[in-house]
Amino acid sequence: MLHEVLLALSGHPSPLFPATAPPGRLSDAFVDKDFPLLSSSEAALLATVGKLASLHRQIRDHATRIVSQHHSTICRAVAASLLQTHLARFRKKILDVESQILTKDTAIVGAYNIVPLSAVVGEFDEWSRRMDWYWTLACFIQPLDTSAQSNQATGAGIIDRLRSELQTGFPDIETAATELSCIADKAWLKQVSVWLLYGLLPSHGAEDFFVSVQESAEGPPSYVLRRELLPKFVSQQTGSSLLFIGKSLHQVKQHAQGSSASRIVRGNEDAALLDAHLQSLSSLSFPLIPASFSTTISSIRSSLSQKVLQRLLPPDEIKLVLSTLRQIMLLDRGEFAVFLISEAAERLDARQVEQGRYLQEPSGRDLRGVMMKEGEVNESLSRTWKSLTSLQTEDLEDVVLEFARENMRLEIDTRRAGARPSTSDGTALDMASLSSTSFNDLLFPVPTLLTMQICSPLDLFVSRADMDRYSALNAYLLSLRRAHMRLSSLWRESGSRRAAANPARLSAEAKQIAQARSASQRKVWATCSAAVFLLSETTAYFEGELISSSWDTFYSWATAQHHDPETLARAHQSFLAALSYVMLLTDAAYTRSLRDLLAHVDALVALFGRLQRLQQTTSLGVGGTDFLDDEETEVSRELDRSRKRVDAALKDIVARLRQLDHERLGAARYLQIDTQDTDFEVWRGGGVDRLLMKLDFGRMTGGDEYIV
Repeated sequence: MLHEVLLALSGHPSPLFPATAPPGRLSDAFVDKDFPLLSSSEAALLATVGKLASLHRQIRDHATRIVSQHHSTICRAVAASLLQTHLARFRKKILDVESQILTKDTAIVGAYNIVPLSAVVGEFDEWSRRMDWYWTLACFIQPLDTSAQSNQATGAGIIDRLRSELQTGFPDIETAATELSCIADKAWLKQVSVWLLYGLLPSHGAEDFFVSVQESAEGPPSYVLRRELLPKFVSQQTGSSLLFIGKSLHQVKQHAQGSSASRIVRGNEDAALLDAHLQSLSSLSFPLIPASFSTTISSIRSSLSQKVLQRLLPPDEIKLVLSTLRQIMLLDRGEFAVFLISEAAERLDARQVEQGRYLQEPSGRDLRGVMMKEGEVNESLSRTWKSLTSLQTEDLEDVVLEFARENMRLEIDTRRAGARPSTSDGTALDMASLSSTSFNDLLFPVPTLLTMQICSPLDLFVSRADMDRYSALNAYLLSLRRAHMRLSSLWRESGSRRAAANPARLSAEAKQIAQARSASQRKVWATCSAAVFLLSETTAYFEGELISSSWDTFYSWATAQHHDPETLARAHQSFLAALSYVMLLTDAAYTRSLRDLLAHVDALVALFGRLQRLQQTTSLGVGGTDFLDDEETEVSRELDRSRKRVDAALKDIVARLRQLDHERLGAARYLQIDTQDTDFEVWRGGGVDRLLMKLDFGRMTGGDEYIV
C-alpha cells in the first residue's frame, strides 16, 4: 500500500483513489470505498493522502495550461514557479519520505520494520493548507469555467493578490506568497525596465502592460496610461512618472538632431545615463518596497529631465510658446479680442440676413437656430489674423503673431476623443476642476474652442489638459469682452438718443413721442449702465490684476533659468490651477450667475435693436401713431422683462461675490496646490474683496442703484 500512496502523491494514478472527478474538478470521494480490507481509520488517513494527490495533479495540469495559454507574462511566470519550484518541493518531499523508508530511518520506521500509515501521512501534514492555497491561486489566475475566460487575472491583479496574501497569518502561506511575489515583481519589473530604459513596449504581453498605444487620425499614435493595469502599490504620481519617462524617451528618439560628432557625444552621455538607470533598477529588492520603488522612479525621472530632455526644449521656444499663450489665449493683446468679436458678429449678421431672420427675431435666444459651419468659424479667425497683420510695421516681424497664425485654430467643439495627449500629467489641474458652466457658445451660436496645436517636443510641458484649460479661460474672457462691447455699442448706435438730443428739428408731436420713448427707456439705459460698469470692472480686474500678476510670477520663474521639462510642466499646471481659482472659474454658483447675465445681455441688446429698428420705420409725422402698434408694444414689454432679468442677474453676481468674500476670507483660504519637487510658488493674491471694493466705490460715486 505504501508504494501506492507515494505513487499517488507523485501524481500517478492509483487503485486506492478513484479517478472519476472531471478534469479541473476535485472529487469529494478521495478513497475508493470498494477497496477491500480498509478500516475506518485507514480510510480516513488515505482520504488525506487522496486529497493531496488530487490537488497535486490538478495544480500541475492547471498551471501547465496557464503557462501555455495565459496572455499575461507575469501570470505565466507565477504558474511556472508553481510548477518548477513549489510542486517540485512537494515531489522532493515524497522522495525524502521514500528514502527514509528504504534506509529504515527510525523517525518513520518502527519495530519489526513496520511503517505506520499515520507516520507517512503525518510527514505531509504541513502541505495540506499550502496545496489548498496553491489551487485557489491557480484558479484565480485562470478560472476553470471556460465561459469566464474574460475574468482571467491580469499581471497587476496577481501582484495585488499575492501582496494581500502576505497578511493571512500563516507562516507557510506567507513564505509561499513572498516567494511568488518576488517572481511576479521581477517579471513585472522586466517589462517596466524596457519601457523605462528604452521607451519601448514589451514585445510579449503588451496587452497586459499599463501603457498602450492610442491610434489617432489627427497625427501619430500616442501613449496612454491604463491605471487598472498598474499594481496598487504604485502611487498615482509614480504611475504618471512611469508614463512620462517612457514617452519622453520615445520623443528623444524622434527628435535626435545635430551633427554626427554631437550625436556621438550625446550617445556616450546617454549610454552612461542608461547604465546608471539600469543600476538603480537592479538595486531594488524583492518583493518591491513601494517607497523604494517610488524613490527610484522619481530619481530616474529627475535624471532624465535634467540630463536629456533639456536638449529638446530650447529656452527661446519655451518663451515663444508662453508669450503666444499670454498674448492670444489670455488676451494680453487686446486688439485680438476686439477683431475676433467683431468678425464673429459680422459673420453672424450675414448669416441672419441670408436666412431672413434679421428683422424677425424678437430676442437673442433664437440666434441658436443660426447654424454655423466649420469653414465660417475658421474664416473669422483668418480675417482676425489679417486685421492684426495690418497693424504691423514692415520693418518689425511679429514672431508671436506668426506662430499663433500657424498653430492656432478656432474649432467647433465636438469633444475630440482622439486628440494628442502629452507627456505632462494634469494632477494640479485636477485639484481645481472647472465649473460645468460653459462660455464657449457665446461668440458663435455653436460651441467653439480657440486652441493651439502643441507639437512634440513642446508637449513635454504643455499638455492637452493645459490647452483645454486655456481654451476655457479664453472663452470666459472673450464672453466678458463681447458683452461689454455689445452694451457699449448701444450708446453709439441709438437713433432715439440722437433724436432726443436735437429737439429743435422735431415737431411738437414728434417731440412728445421722443420724450415718451425716452422716459420709457430710462430704466433700460440705467440697467445697461450698471451692466457695463460691472463688466468693465470685472474684466479690468481679471485681466489687469489677476492674470497680469499671476503670469508675471510664473513667467519670471520659468525664464529665469533653464528648468527641466518635468519641473516646468508641474509649475505650469500649478499656475493654471491657481489662475482658474482666483478668476472664479471653479465656482459653480458664480459662473452660473455670470452665464445668466451674459445670456440676458444678449437678449436685451437684441430686443433693444429690434425696438429701435421698429421705431425708425415708424412714421413720426403729424397724426402718426404707428409707434404704438401691437408689435412695438410687445417688443417694449419684452425689453422691460429682459431689463429686469439683467437687474436680477447683476444682483445675483454681487451677492455671490459677497458670499465668496466671506468663504475665502480674502486670499487667506487659498487653493492648496502641491508644488513639491519645484521651487515655484504661485501668486497668492486675488481676493474677491478687491473687486467688491471697486464695485461698491462705483455705486457710491455713480449713484448706481442696481448693483447692491
